[in-house]
Amino acid sequence: MNVRLKIFLFAICLLVLVYLLRKLKTRRADIRYVLPWLGLDLVLVVVTAFPGILDFFCALFGIETPSNMLFFFALLFLAMLVFSMTLTISRQSGEIRELTQRLALWEEKENRTDRKIPDEKKE
Repeated sequence: MNVRLKIFLFAICLLVLVYLLRKLKTRRADIRYVLPWLGLDLVLVVVTAFPGILDFFCALFGIETPSNMLFFFALLFLAMLVFSMTLTISRQSGEIRELTQRLALWEEKENRTDRKIPDEKKE
């Protein structure tokens, strides 16, 4: 791998790392959602520093070129990320449904209480 390309990839990884850490610091992102991206950034730094790792995995899995291996790993990473987000959305959907039901019951209780108070004042 060309030295200029390595420097460029390290710079990109560093910028991504700074961006992710700033999002965490300003609380615009939750750690559990940023953690996979931090892991990916670390993996990219290691692969950039030691490009022979890709050749090893290519030989291990029988994949012809390192670029195809990168696409394969990217597909796996994105599939895991989508599945994780699906689980989160499902959990939050149940929580929203429960909160909506609790709010409706609370509002009904408040409406009943508000209707009883004026009736008692008239008597």
